[in-house]
Amino acid sequence: MYSPADQVEIIGLMAAHESAIADLYRAYGRRFPEHKELFDGLAEEEVGHARQIARFADRVRSGSVHVDAGRFSAESILASLDHMRGRMEEAEEAELSFASALSIAIDVEDALIERRYFEIFEDDTPDLKELLRSLEAETEEHRQRLGKARERERGATP
Repeated sequence: MYSPADQVEIIGLMAAHESAIADLYRAYGRRFPEHKELFDGLAEEEVGHARQIARFADRVRSGSVHVDAGRFSAESILASLDHMRGRMEEAEEAELSFASALSIAIDVEDALIERRYFEIFEDDTPDLKELLRSLEAETEEHRQRLGKARERERGATP
């Protein structure tokens, strides 16, 4: 069992990761102003995810919720945060196309789903189960929204 401090650190990193995704989407919104509404909407939802995850830190401290801190190491989350920073830097480059930004965003959402990112909490209290279902459903919805935008973009490209 990992200490509460280790568990809180993992929660903090997960919340930071969601915030980094929001930052990436905001960067895409600035880079592609004609699609700002799409990316800013996704960014706001990612900020909400970060807040929802961070809320559980107090419950970990009190012992009412446990995190499987061994599921994702702090190092792996930090590496993913570095990856997000690199993607944000790419968003500022003129060579990045809208289609590439969409593909990157879809890959980010796919990774969260495929790695079962939100299954890090060990407890199955009703409110925690509901939070996890909500986060997974919203992530899937992000993937679908981005996929539809990509399909529209492909249809518009000669």
